[in-house]
Amino acid sequence: MKALLLIAHGSRREVSNREFQSMVLALNERLGDSYAKVEASFLEFARPTIEEAVALMVQAGITEIEVYPFFLNSGKHVHHDIPEKLRESTLNYPEVSFRLLDHFGSSENILSVITNDLKENR
Repeated sequence: MKALLLIAHGSRREVSNREFQSMVLALNERLGDSYAKVEASFLEFARPTIEEAVALMVQAGITEIEVYPFFLNSGKHVHHDIPEKLRESTLNYPEVSFRLLDHFGSSENILSVITNDLKENR
């Protein structure tokens, strides 16, 4: 079974974390045909952590996890911290296949979203 794990930075503001979790719930409904599970996780300040989310997925029988960093820019978290967490997960769960996807901010569709939003708010 294949799953999608979205990773956000995490915030000390619980309302910010809930916004991300709500978005992931909506994605779960939209992507149900492609993934058995779509889950949220956080790098810092909030739960579930990446490790906790991966453990829950493995317990649910997931054998393939695609990881989507929900980060606008390709800083240290995208290039170092998240890949390191995935290396650890690979060691802890060698029976699970992990695939790191490009981070959110690298999508060419972002310019279209910004353009559409700005045109609608004129």
